[in-house]
Parts: sequence; structure tokens; C-alpha cells
Amino acid sequence: MAYDARHGFTVQEATNAAAYTNYRCQILTLNGVTAIPSDDWGGDNQPAKEIVLFSASAVADDDAVTLNILVSGDSSYGESIVFAHDNLPLTIKGILMDRIKLTGGSGDDDAITVLSFH
Repeated sequence: MAYDARHGFTVQEATNAAAYTNYRCQILTLNGVTAIPSDDWGGDNQPAKEIVLFSASAVADDDAVTLNILVSGDSSYGESIVFAHDNLPLTIKGILMDRIKLTGGSGDDDAITVLSFH
């Protein structure tokens, strides 16, 4: 049977698809405290290339959430990004991120899912 090239990946398409095979997904509960993804979040010295934050709560609210990013190679977190919980989803890409931390929320059900691609 002959190979039909119309269904094959080009080299660039295969590279793009492979960029999204190493990912992690965690739910962080924000009950007025700082939440940091687990230690294996950027495991094996692999910073995140892209993160997507979306609500894991049953009801989104307008509580302020603060996001801090530790950029790869830096020793301290940068400026804070403040957003309302009901403004999710939020995607950040274009920088290499070693760690993130989220602070905020006041109710028992304030939770954010962090999907990160490494």
C-alpha cells in the first residue's frame, strides 16, 4: 500500500505537536493563602513555556487573585499580576517560567487549575 502524504506531518508540524507533549496539570486552592504548584512542576530543570489558568471552582467570583512568576534564570519573583477570578481563563506564554505562585480568594471553593507546558 502506498503512503499518502496528505495525512502525514511536515517536520514543522511534528515539532509543534511535540512541544505540547510534556505538560502538568494541578488544581490549587486559594483560601486567602499563597499556593505554589508542587516541586515536580518544573521537574528536571524544565521551565514552563506556556501556562493556562482556568477556574476549578463551581462558581467563579470576583475575588482578586495575584500571580507572581519566577522567570527562568532569575532569583526572585517579578512584579505581581492581579486579575479577578471571574476573568479566567488566562494564558501566559513567550517567557520561560521556573515557578509561579498564586495568592487570593476568600471562600472555601476558590480554586484555580494550572495547566503548564514544559
